[in-house]
Amino acid sequence: MAKITCTALQQDADRSHSANEGDTPCIPRLSNRECHKLLWDSIFNDYTWLDHIVQVIDANPTLISCCSPGPAYMALISGDISGDVTYTQDLFFSSLKQYTYVGTAEIMFDSGITLNIADILYCPELIPVDVQKLLCNGGELCSTYSPWRDADCGLRVLKQSSLVLTKSRIPGDDTCFWILKLEYEAKSSHSEVLLEDSMKDRSLLPSALCNGQI
Repeated sequence: MAKITCTALQQDADRSHSANEGDTPCIPRLSNRECHKLLWDSIFNDYTWLDHIVQVIDANPTLISCCSPGPAYMALISGDISGDVTYTQDLFFSSLKQYTYVGTAEIMFDSGITLNIADILYCPELIPVDVQKLLCNGGELCSTYSPWRDADCGLRVLKQSSLVLTKSRIPGDDTCFWILKLEYEAKSSHSEVLLEDSMKDRSLLPSALCNGQI
């Protein structure tokens, strides 16, 4: 299987929405639906798990990824707030393409994609990810997300206005985390995802992420 990068997918999505008409595409012209399928098929062999959590848990899984020129770093967000997704792990792993573990909550596929699956394994309130790898490229915010259930199947760009760095309100707790507002269905609905930097050193993060908020 050819390696897939989010840069190629984003360029195609930008072209589809006429956002950057001068960009040179890296992949053949694809519709939003074809681009959506290409992205999700790079992770899943079949849709058994996806169909299950949509129909049984009423969740909307989302892939978040950095638009870097190399193999992608992604995080799979289940969309479940009940914790029931943690009981679907056997079905989840049986639905994936061949992978190897590269961390406690990260797996790598033959395509070179690294996928953070912490939300599937633990369903934590704060999802631990490598924030810089997931959201930044060259010191700038450069990330997209793809909801599994989406009317137009378009790859959506994460905007600075949708990203808020905040701090725990618990006295003595210095934990900082990012609130991501993900919009769906042409902005008619949205959800919030809370990310905690697994690297634990905000001083190393680009200013584009901190933006003077804390």
